[in-house]
Amino acid sequence: MKICRLLAFAALVLLSNCVLADILIGRVVRIADGDTLTVLEDNRVQYKVRLAGIDTPERRQAFGAKAKRHLSDMVMGRTVTVEYGKLDRYKRIVGKVTLNGVDICLEQIKAGLA
Repeated sequence: MKICRLLAFAALVLLSNCVLADILIGRVVRIADGDTLTVLEDNRVQYKVRLAGIDTPERRQAFGAKAKRHLSDMVMGRTVTVEYGKLDRYKRIVGKVTLNGVDICLEQIKAGLA
């Protein structure tokens, strides 16, 4: 029951914090960590993308490698859609990443890695 409430709350936070304006569609070509990836558009332009509304352990922290591996297993080499409306201080796109309608941010939460 606690998990269901936590997931519902996380979904509300993700939806309420995102004013989505633009859409990026491309193939995932790199996974930096459990919440950052690189998307390559058909026009050969790459974009660093930070998953909106979540934070995962850094690579050298406990579960950091597992979070990265989980994200990689889900999206590496696949075409994703990124809905976004802002950049972070490192000039990365901050957005909701989906694969075939599945919210990748939420999948990281469900796996206990975010």
